[in-house]
Amino acid sequence: MKFEIVQPTKLLRPWIECYWNVQLDTGAKPKNEVILPNGKIEMIFALEGNYQVVNRRTHKMKHAWLSGIHHEPLEIHYNGKSNLIGIRFYPHGIFPFLHVPIQETVNQVENLYAVWDVFYEEIFETLCMLKGQKNTYIALDQLLLRKITERKTSHHQVLANIVEQIRMNPQQSIPKLAASIGFTQRHLNRLFKDHTGITPKLLSQIFRFEKAFSYLHSQSEEEVADIISTLGYYDQSHFNKEFKRFSGMTPLEYKQRAIESSNFL
Repeated sequence: MKFEIVQPTKLLRPWIECYWNVQLDTGAKPKNEVILPNGKIEMIFALEGNYQVVNRRTHKMKHAWLSGIHHEPLEIHYNGKSNLIGIRFYPHGIFPFLHVPIQETVNQVENLYAVWDVFYEEIFETLCMLKGQKNTYIALDQLLLRKITERKTSHHQVLANIVEQIRMNPQQSIPKLAASIGFTQRHLNRLFKDHTGITPKLLSQIFRFEKAFSYLHSQSEEEVADIISTLGYYDQSHFNKEFKRFSGMTPLEYKQRAIESSNFL
């Protein structure tokens, strides 16, 4: 398997965390992966391979799709050769590139044609024709810079700071966070939903969950029990309930599946 991560041009870094490329051949045997909520938005181009993505709806994605912020697990099924190029946006990062309401992308996987129409075709054809990964990322920079709607970037710095504060300290009080930047909670919620599709509270829960499953994967059950309150959960019951809400599994089921599979999460 080949996997690489590349940063975009500086002009795109306020919105895009990275580009990535995965190339692998799984053979004829079908492969299944579970992707847990992490607060990221992914735009994926399958230059090789056919993918089925399962959430509340099932899509068979042949070429390219947008996976919005999720608060449910995703299952991805595929086999054979794959060559994927991805664009990973920050939670607030996709907003300047879309002409559809951001709320329509939450918990959804959409064919990129439905989002970008013929512009999607231009990107996909360009990626298929290029030789060499360096040229691929340069082309993505140039194409995406054309797509930014400048009037939708005015609140970027405020949102970027809020998202980073929530990511660093997901258990903090949202009303206190709003007050610290001179906003009412209502104004913060409205601004946040307009630019990310979800509330600050939900994003904080997703970030807290991401920390929790990372700890659960690498630590013993006793060590995880010790840090539950540190992560902001009231008790073991609260932890178990929220973990199942975001993953569809109990913490124990997650840990067992993660141990048994080398291609999980």
